Amino acid sequence: MHKELKNIPIIHLKDIQKEVTNPYFYAGRLEELPSEFQTFDSSHRHSHFALFYFTDGKGTHSIDFQSHTIEENTLFFLRPGQVHSWTFSKPVKGFALKIYPDYLSEQGGSISSFQNYPFFQLGNPTSKLTINDSIQLKNDFERLLSEKDSQSNSSMTYLLIQLVLQQSLKEFNLSQNEMITIDSKLYTFFSLLDKNFKDQKTTSYYAKEMGISTGSLNQLCQNQYGKSAKSIIQERLVLEIKRLLLHSDFNINQIALTLGFTDNSYFSKFFKTHTTNSPENFRLSKRKLP
Repeated sequence: MHKELKNIPIIHLKDIQKEVTNPYFYAGRLEELPSEFQTFDSSHRHSHFALFYFTDGKGTHSIDFQSHTIEENTLFFLRPGQVHSWTFSKPVKGFALKIYPDYLSEQGGSISSFQNYPFFQLGNPTSKLTINDSIQLKNDFERLLSEKDSQSNSSMTYLLIQLVLQQSLKEFNLSQNEMITIDSKLYTFFSLLDKNFKDQKTTSYYAKEMGISTGSLNQLCQNQYGKSAKSIIQERLVLEIKRLLLHSDFNINQIALTLGFTDNSYFSKFFKTHTTNSPENFRLSKRKLP
């Protein structure tokens, strides 16, 4: 009998909600998460956007190979597909907000409204903030939970979710010392990239799908991130290779095929060029016990 290969687990909203009151979003308290999620040190992905606001407690939160300290008044951002895990050394309190992209369109908005929140963008390197106005953000979450629990007005709940997101955006911009805006075309690029990076690895493909020239797409990426579109595409591939090497049971050949590489030697060369390490050595080094 063949052993079933383990891919990276994906957590959906139904996995954390005993009674699903709305299939598009979840809002709750961190201290009320099921016990299996309170100490969830097994890496997993989410199928939704998420905010985790810790008002108390201590621990470690790992997001895509970066380790962050959980402490009072820290806010974390996650995009769909990111791999994360956490361990708590002191019981935590705070809030969680998880939103499927479809929630915005369900309320008459557009999925592209998420482009208004740069902390959810693929190019954002900031996953953690220390909150300045903790009273305001806590009050915003409390109002949201109160309205959600009453189930009296879905429109008001939607507005309060927007309020939490806008207050988080204010804190994010303060941390960057400037107002961060991202061109809508870049949002389109990142959306296409997340859907197609396994099979489409050229700048020309994405530029054509967006209806612009490769030069225009490269200029957009240079202006926002100081790197070419090709570099961003390659970084997305390298990130996914690392995720699968560390958090799945797939062998090197299976990972290469999963990500659209038909030549194992080219796959290994590609990874080593971008990390100075072979896939095998990366897996071994990261899985060694401390």
